[in-house]
Amino acid sequence: MGSQARWKEVVSTCISDPGSCEERLRGFMASLCPEGSGCRKKGRGRRVEYGWVEKIIEAGVPDGRARLILYVISRYLANVKGLSPEDSERVIEDFLERSCRNHGNCSKIYKSWIRNVVSRVTRGGWRPWSLERIRREDPQLYEVVSRIVEA
Repeated sequence: MGSQARWKEVVSTCISDPGSCEERLRGFMASLCPEGSGCRKKGRGRRVEYGWVEKIIEAGVPDGRARLILYVISRYLANVKGLSPEDSERVIEDFLERSCRNHGNCSKIYKSWIRNVVSRVTRGGWRPWSLERIRREDPQLYEVVSRIVEA
């Protein structure tokens, strides 16, 4: 049965039995997105591209690691990609290792801080800062990010 026919069934159920409407609607929505995280909303009606974040994670950065983790990477991993807190923490640890290996930025960032950040951004559902917002709010960080993204 196609999604249009299933939708008509949901509407019919809601008209005839309002008490079971919400359950049927949830089932219908779940059937449209069986993998869950792939159907999350994109920022305010416009498609948001995050390839630049993946590039930052893969390359590491010479400066601004904590700010990127706080405002971009943790939010991207938890609330865009839908990773578990443990998987998000692992990716962030890999990002820190690449920052050390590729750029000599090896100062310590505590796992407890990373765990706390991932937990809070997951609970808050906050979206990552855009490149435009980084440019506006933190020009120094934007300079670092743009060099990596354009490389």
